[in-house]
Amino acid sequence: MNNPAQPRRYSFVIVGFEGDAGLLCLQARSMRLYCPPELIEEIIIVDNGLKEWRGNLSRHYGSLARFVRIVPAASIAVLPPDAGGWYTQQALKINVAEIIRSERYVVLDAKNHMIRQLGREFLETPSGQPRLSGHAYTNHPMREYLERTLKYLDIDPQEHIRWFTQTHPPFTILTSEACELIRQIEQKEDRPFASAFLDRELSEFFLYSGFLVSKGTLRRIYHLEQPGGPEIWPEDASENGCAKAIERASRTESPFMTVHRKAIQKMDKGGQRLIAEFWYSRGLFATAKDGVRFLRDPNRSYQNRDGQVVSWPISQIVSRFSSRSERHLQTLA
Repeated sequence: MNNPAQPRRYSFVIVGFEGDAGLLCLQARSMRLYCPPELIEEIIIVDNGLKEWRGNLSRHYGSLARFVRIVPAASIAVLPPDAGGWYTQQALKINVAEIIRSERYVVLDAKNHMIRQLGREFLETPSGQPRLSGHAYTNHPMREYLERTLKYLDIDPQEHIRWFTQTHPPFTILTSEACELIRQIEQKEDRPFASAFLDRELSEFFLYSGFLVSKGTLRRIYHLEQPGGPEIWPEDASENGCAKAIERASRTESPFMTVHRKAIQKMDKGGQRLIAEFWYSRGLFATAKDGVRFLRDPNRSYQNRDGQVVSWPISQIVSRFSSRSERHLQTLA
């Protein structure tokens, strides 16, 4: 139980791999700017293949670096080498509960970054009830995963197709409930949670929420009206789609924005310009031009902690001398 004299702190969990490294640096800078330290218990980065990006990533957290704990994925779960990265990340988001020190943790993906101050009211109600949101899955691409996961839990999917909890972060999980879920699955399957999860092709947030539905506690535990933030998915990567996301950002109360790495790959020049200008207005890049450089190739550009960006191939040289580059990046750019 949370002590009222000591406001609740949250662990923030990010499962990272090298393909999302550039976005993870952006996310880290955004948290440094907009995530109050008093909300943070830890920032746990589950290293699912970050390699040489680990040290560079920590620098972007700035004063929040003291909260960062980088944990190898292999220390959390034994994962088959041929398992797809999308699936292994899902399993890790639940399995990580076993090392969480706080009573709640917020799962983030690399595609999530902050665009305004994160307030406690986004994460919980005044009475401390955690917040989530949801939507219909009638014509949703994740409907198959929802149905399969609910059937695994012996829940009739047809009762939940018109509304179920969200399928993407930010997503707040109660640590004790996730640990109980892990124990129940392992007892049922007589094997490690991650192995069962991958073999059954389940979906992490549907499994967690469905577990609470099976206990009859989801609606008692959670307040199910959390503001949604602007999102840019691959199908929204045009200039018009980016403009709509930015307009939504001005209306929403959510401190988070979502930009998928595949959307960045498809983004046209007009969209790049709009998003770069928006990011610059939020302090995430030193100039709009830096934001454009980043969007051209997030993983082959070098970002310093203040959001200055050097494009490839100069970034290859700069990244090898990163401590020195913080002083000289503006000249090189």
